Amino acid sequence: MTESSDTEGNGTKEMGQPTLLDRIKQLPKLLKSKPPVPKQRGEVLPTRTLMSRTVTKLLLGDFVTAVLITQIGVVALYVVVDFFERLDVIVHNEVSMSIVVAYFFYKLPLIVYQTIPAATAVALVTTLIQRHRHREILALSAAGVTPLQIALPLLLVATLLSVVSLAWSELIVPPTVRAAQDLSLREIKKRDRRNILADREIWFRGLQAIYHVSYIDRDTQSLLGVTSYELDNDFSLISIKYFPKVRWTGKGWSSLGKQEQIFLAASEPARSSHPSETSLQLPNRFEDLAEVQREPEELSVADLRRQEHLLKSLGLPATRLSVEIYVKTALPFSPLALALGLLSFNLNLRRSGQFAWTIVGSAAIGFGYWLLLGTSTSLGYAGSLPPVLAAWLPNCTFAAAGAASLARAASLPKSF
Repeated sequence: MTESSDTEGNGTKEMGQPTLLDRIKQLPKLLKSKPPVPKQRGEVLPTRTLMSRTVTKLLLGDFVTAVLITQIGVVALYVVVDFFERLDVIVHNEVSMSIVVAYFFYKLPLIVYQTIPAATAVALVTTLIQRHRHREILALSAAGVTPLQIALPLLLVATLLSVVSLAWSELIVPPTVRAAQDLSLREIKKRDRRNILADREIWFRGLQAIYHVSYIDRDTQSLLGVTSYELDNDFSLISIKYFPKVRWTGKGWSSLGKQEQIFLAASEPARSSHPSETSLQLPNRFEDLAEVQREPEELSVADLRRQEHLLKSLGLPATRLSVEIYVKTALPFSPLALALGLLSFNLNLRRSGQFAWTIVGSAAIGFGYWLLLGTSTSLGYAGSLPPVLAAWLPNCTFAAAGAASLARAASLPKSF
């Protein structure tokens, strides 16, 4: 029996073996293909795994439950502290319990709005620490789930809380806070406000005049844009006086800047101006008027913009109001900014067993946010920062730092 052989060129082919010519034909295809990348030391999986819906639901359920429990606890603590701070006034003025309950009922929306950022931050840290203690974050990472995938459901909840907080601060908080403030002044503090009208603007009555105040500056204890309508014994209008700024000296009122006066008793109105500083006999002290000045929480953004436009039209400084407008739009998004800053810190697997360090670091991050907010707004009030930058600087800083850290963690290979 003879062996069959097939000689072709310099190469021989056995049954099933590629010839030299076949290999030469496959060479261009091999050159175009990318060589396989060897695994790095410590790398777990070359591909990423999507987090299952069950795990996502469990994580969201734990986070939402923690937010609700923390929110209820923080609100209860706030109410208890506020009640005992007012207890001496309540007892001294013999305020009925129904008035006290009504006051805290109207103030409750403001308390919820002010405590949402803290409740969100505490709930987020608590949820992640529990997942770390049970090694669930470590298991998800070993399965190929990135920190960004774990963070996304939590960030969606924080975004929803921020949007709800913005709508809450615009629609619910202003009318309820005004009702609580009115109850506090009338029924709890027993202040006589029969000569003061302060719904959207401030009016008060003296012996021979009616006064209108455009804005009250608590920092300088001054009244801005004061108009005096002087009356005679028959309550007929005699003259109108305008004072750009009236300052409380501790014992009385003193006008600053150029004053204008219009006399109406003559056949034709006559106008005069007085540049010197003069004393005024206003019927109320500064403390009485400062109590009826509407806080930013009692006003919507539209109301604040109306006040800002009024001050600017009168040629008065409106820097503080401009900062308050932007703060009112930026503060509701603090839960999202804090969540971004805390997630990048708490999802680091190298700290999974160091819970005390995680709690201390998270508290430092939260304190740093409020410290930066207070500093930036103070610089905005002083005119050193633009109003929009003064209000949004903490949110932008924490959001950018957290997003960059999460993106970097998602691009790095997981190692143990």
